Amino acid sequence: MRLRLIVNPVATGVTELLVADVADTLRQVADVEVALTERAGHARELAASEGADVLVAMGGDGTANEVVNGVPPAVATGFLPAGATSVFARQLGYPNEPRRAARMLAGAVASGSTRPVGLGVLNGRRFTFSAGLGIDAEAMRLVEEARALRADATRPSDLRVVLAALRVLRGDRFTLPARMTVRAKGASFRSSYLAVANQHPYTYLGRYGIRAAPRAGFDTALDLVVVGELRRRDLWRLPVYGLVWPRHATRVDARAGYLHDTSDAVVESDVPMAVQLDGEYLGRFERVEIGYEPGAITVHVPPGGRRAVR
Repeated sequence: MRLRLIVNPVATGVTELLVADVADTLRQVADVEVALTERAGHARELAASEGADVLVAMGGDGTANEVVNGVPPAVATGFLPAGATSVFARQLGYPNEPRRAARMLAGAVASGSTRPVGLGVLNGRRFTFSAGLGIDAEAMRLVEEARALRADATRPSDLRVVLAALRVLRGDRFTLPARMTVRAKGASFRSSYLAVANQHPYTYLGRYGIRAAPRAGFDTALDLVVVGELRRRDLWRLPVYGLVWPRHATRVDARAGYLHDTSDAVVESDVPMAVQLDGEYLGRFERVEIGYEPGAITVHVPPGGRRAVR
C-alpha cells in the first residue's frame, strides 16, 4: 500500500523530529512518501497527484481542507492533528497528540477501518467541519493579518482570536447589524452572522468545544445557526450559547435560529461579507451558495471507535 504523508512544515506543532517519528510509525503498515508543502494550495496539488492509495494530511485544518479539495475519488484519506486547533482530526476520534494519533491511524490503515464522510461545499469549495459568514470570519481575517507579520508564520493564540472578535464588535459599537439574507428550507431569514457546521463541536477554544451546533454530525447534512440582528443587550447569546447552554438548538429563539440537516442554502449580503472555511479566511462575498456532498471522502478512523464504520 502506497501512503503519501502530506505535511505542512510551518504548522504550529510540526518539527522535523515529529515528521520522522510519524513517518516511521506509518511505515509499519505502508510504503510512505513524505511530501512537504511549500506554499498555499500546494497540499491540494500533492493530493491530486497520482501514485498514492492513501493520503494523510498532517498539519492544521487548512492543510486538511486543501487535501479534501484535491483527493481523487478512489483514494482513502487520513488526518493527523499538528496545527493550532486540528478540529477535523479530533472530530474523527483522534487525540490531539500527533504521535499517539499516528499510532491509531496506523492501526486503522492496517485493519481497513474506514467510513464515508460527507462534506460541506461553499461556492464550489469543500469544507470539513465549518463555515462562517460574519463576525468569526472577520476575526480570522485579523488573525491572518497578524500571522503574516510573525517571523515564524505560526498562528496566534486562541486569546488573540477572541480579542480579534472583540475588535470586530467594537467596530459596530458592540452590535451585530443584520446585513445578510439567508434562504434555506423554503424560508428566508435576515442575519448578522451565519455559522454552518458539519459536526459538533463547531470549533475549539483551547480544550473546550464550541457548542454552537450541538446537533450536527457526520451522519446528517449541515446544521445552520442563523443569528439575527443583535443589539448590545443581546450579545450575551454568543458566549452563553457557544460555551454553556446551547438553548437555541432545541427551543425557539427570536435572535438565533437553528436549521438541522440542511442540504443547501443561499446567502445574499447587502455588502461584501467576510467568509471563513475550516478556520481559514476566504475573502468577502456578496453571494454564497452552500451545499452538502454526502459520502464525499473515505476516511480512516480509529478501529472500534464510535464513528468507525467498517
